Amino acid sequence: MRGAALLGGAALLSKLIGTLQKIPLQNLAGDRVFGLYSAVYALAVMWMTLAAAGIPVAVSALVAERVAAGDERGARRLLRYAAVLLSASGLLAFAVLWSAAVPLAAWMGAPEAADAIRASSLALLAAPLTAALRGYSQGRLEMGRPALSQLAEQCARVAFMLCALGWALRRDWSAASTAAAVHGGLAAGAVAGLAAMLISGRRSRAYDRAERGASAAAKEAAVPTESGRVLLRRIIRVALPVAAGSVVAPLFGLIDAFTLPRFLQSAGDTAAAAMSAFGEYNRGVALLQLVSMAAGGAAAALVPSLTMGRGSAPGIDAESATRAAFAMRLAWWFGGAAAVGLAILARPINVALFADARGTAAMAVLGAAALGAALQAVSAAVLQGLGDLRAPALDLALAALVKAALNAALVPAFGIVGAAAAAACAYGAAAALNLRALPAPRFAAAGRPALALAALAATAGGGSLALSALTRGLAPRAAALLTALPCIALGALAFAAALAASGALGPREWRALPGVAGSRAERWLLRLQPASRRAIEGAAEPGGTPPAP
Repeated sequence: MRGAALLGGAALLSKLIGTLQKIPLQNLAGDRVFGLYSAVYALAVMWMTLAAAGIPVAVSALVAERVAAGDERGARRLLRYAAVLLSASGLLAFAVLWSAAVPLAAWMGAPEAADAIRASSLALLAAPLTAALRGYSQGRLEMGRPALSQLAEQCARVAFMLCALGWALRRDWSAASTAAAVHGGLAAGAVAGLAAMLISGRRSRAYDRAERGASAAAKEAAVPTESGRVLLRRIIRVALPVAAGSVVAPLFGLIDAFTLPRFLQSAGDTAAAAMSAFGEYNRGVALLQLVSMAAGGAAAALVPSLTMGRGSAPGIDAESATRAAFAMRLAWWFGGAAAVGLAILARPINVALFADARGTAAMAVLGAAALGAALQAVSAAVLQGLGDLRAPALDLALAALVKAALNAALVPAFGIVGAAAAAACAYGAAAALNLRALPAPRFAAAGRPALALAALAATAGGGSLALSALTRGLAPRAAALLTALPCIALGALAFAAALAASGALGPREWRALPGVAGSRAERWLLRLQPASRRAIEGAAEPGGTPPAP
């Protein structure tokens, strides 16, 4: 759980940095440049995912098996083969994307995006190798290195983008040239992430050599060595089902990039107006991705531990089953709280971040989609850790078809609000399909979290009305900021307090989170649960009865 929290925290922080990067881009360059950037970014992410092709997750799972068997040499050999395979696929993907930039931009309905597509393709020269190194570290349950690499990548990308944006604005570049300039940040971030993995990896290898003893070396020597061909086949066999799901995941953004501008133009918008509306839509997408990436980043760290718990025998041990169930409960709570909070506070958040209220309705609907997005991300990682690699991919592929069909049905009539509703339905469908393969939740126990969500809604909604009235005389953006931030904090506190007071969140759950046991936060939580406090105090006395599991 500490590793999951570390990696999830790094994913959340890096996504926060990425969201902050989009604010000056939209504020300074406008919704048209923001729309061009978002459309090309969805295409670039798709190609980077294609280049990696699920191999990082395969490396994570296979390395976890070898580490559990004491085969350190086999784990390092597996990394070498995966690195060569991913470097070759990245080079091939770069060549294809660079040469096909013009027709891809034309299919998008934005011929001016060709230069931005070429600039984004440079990241493919480094990003796949970085992904292999991160998978190796996660397989060894070393979450610090990939977390550091994620942060280094995002910080370098944002720094490059801000410098390029300032340069382009001072020289009054066109929207297409500005979008191409800021997309160079993808390559800068990929190089920084790779450098962080290589530098920290050198230190880790030196530490491993110092710590390993003769018994560990003898244990490695006893493990039979696979041939290179067999090893590559194993990597590909594990990677292919995961690759299908990994390739399907960016399809949501890619479907929007290739359909929304065209459907909006068919409804009467000009090309420039359609791209501006696409930029307004992507304001809410940035917040939705913040939720899904945080949940998915934390859940991805569970895959190696669930793989180790499963081993070669059918099923999993009790500890892994408990860990998976706890992860799903957290997904319900986190996703539900994010959905309610974003839907209620969509207007002040939109004005605070993006200076005006355009696209607020679409942002509210996309905020409500956060529950499905969080459940889909966590349930997919849990299913992969339990050995079911195909179901998440197939479920997400069906959800992508739902998204495409609903875009065609709703966007011409309802614009970007219809696209947001399509996203909410698609994420909900993917989550529902994944949950069919997991143990059914106890709906009898759903009343307590529902009360906590009601407390969050009342606190955030009431606080928003009160603060909006108090800040009415201020500038719109300052008033929105002073409304959104306190309401988010108060809503989160009300939700956590209601979970603890109702008993939905007990000592067993909060003590599984890093840094809570014995802290001031735990003393505060115990005040809300007198029965738990008495049980813990009784267990601390000589001859006391331990608290019930």
